[in-house]
Amino acid sequence: MQEMEQAEDDFAQKALVGAVENQIADGHPREAGLVIMDLIGQGVGREEALEKMADVLAAHIAVSMNEETPFDVNAYARDLLQLAQADTSE
Repeated sequence: MQEMEQAEDDFAQKALVGAVENQIADGHPREAGLVIMDLIGQGVGREEALEKMADVLAAHIAVSMNEETPFDVNAYARDLLQLAQADTSE
C-alpha cells in the first residue's frame, strides 16, 4: 500500500514539474521563467528549482480545489517571486 502511495506521489510530482516546465516554455506566467533563471543564478540546481516551483504550484492547486475557486494565477506568480527572494535570504 505504501509503495502505491509513493508511486502516486512521484507521478504527481512529475506532472507538476512538467506543468512548470510548460509554463516556462510558454512564458505564462512570465514570472515562472524569471524565477527559474533567478534560482539557477543563485546556485540552485535546475531540478531542485523546478521541484520548489512545483511545490508552489501544488499549494495553489490545493487552495483552488479546497475553496472551489478558480486558480489565481496572480497569487501564484507572486508566490513564485517570493520563492526566489526567500532563496536569496537562506
